[in-house]
Amino acid sequence: MQLKKIFFPIGGGEELAERIHGALLVNKFFGTHINIMACQLDPKMIYNVRMTLKGGVLMEEFLKSAGDEMQAEREVIKAIFDAECAKLGLDQNDDDHVPNSAALRHMVGIRSELVEKYSKYCDLVLVSVPPTGSITGTFEAAVTKSGKPCIVIPRKLQEFKADKILVSLTGTAASARALDNWLELLQRAKSITVITANHYLQDDLAETKRRISDYLALHSIKIDVFEALNVEGKIPGQVLLEYADAGDFDLIVAGLHSDSGIKEIFLGGASKYFLQKTKIPVLM
Repeated sequence: MQLKKIFFPIGGGEELAERIHGALLVNKFFGTHINIMACQLDPKMIYNVRMTLKGGVLMEEFLKSAGDEMQAEREVIKAIFDAECAKLGLDQNDDDHVPNSAALRHMVGIRSELVEKYSKYCDLVLVSVPPTGSITGTFEAAVTKSGKPCIVIPRKLQEFKADKILVSLTGTAASARALDNWLELLQRAKSITVITANHYLQDDLAETKRRISDYLALHSIKIDVFEALNVEGKIPGQVLLEYADAGDFDLIVAGLHSDSGIKEIFLGGASKYFLQKTKIPVLM
C-alpha cells in the first residue's frame, strides 16, 4: 500500500497539542501529506438552546459572541499547528501532492458527519483514542465509515516507529484485510510477533502457524514469534494490552469487525478497556 495522503480529524477533549504532535509524527514517518481537520458547530444550530439558557439573548448578539469564540479557538489551534510543524520540520502546504507536508483546515458543521464525508478522500485515516475510551460518533465515523485503513494513536504519542510489530489475528475477513493493508510496513519491521486466541483456531496450532508463515513468506516477511492465547474470563482488550505492554511493541496490527459499528476488536469484544489504556498505536 503506497501512502500519499493522511487524514486526521481533531476530536474533542484535552491534549490538543499532544494529539496534533502525534498525528504529525505519523505523517513524518511515512513522508506523506497530512490534512488535519478542525471542526466547529454552526452557531445557528445551537442558538435556540443557548437563547433559552442565556435568557433570550438576541440572535445577532449571540452570533457575534459565538463568532468571536470560534475565531479565538481557531487561532489557538493554528498556533499549536504552526509550533508543532516547526518542531518536526514539516512544510505547511495545502497541496496534497507535496510530501512531508501538512495542512490545517477549519470546517463548520457536525463533526462526525464531516469526518465521514472527508475521510473518504485519503489513503489513510488517523484518529486519536476517544477521551474516556468510550466510542464516539467521530471515532466510529473515522474508523468504520471511511472505507480506508486506519491508525488509532494514543492521545499522547512521543514516538512513532515500526521496528517491533505485534499482529493480532482472529481468522476473520476483517483480520485478513488488516494484515494485507500493512504488508509493506511488516516488510520493514525488525521483529514480528503474531498472536491469536485459542478459540479462533480452525486447525491445530502447528498447521495454523504454518499457513500464516507461508503466506507472509511470499512477501518476504518472517514471523519471529507465534502464540495462541487463552482469553477466557478476561476483560475484552485486556489480553492484547498486557501482551503488548510486556513485549514493548511499537505497533499493533488488528482486525476490526464493523458490520454493526465497532463490534469486536482486539481478540474479542468491544474494547473500551484497551482504548482507555493503550500507549501503542493500532493499525487497522
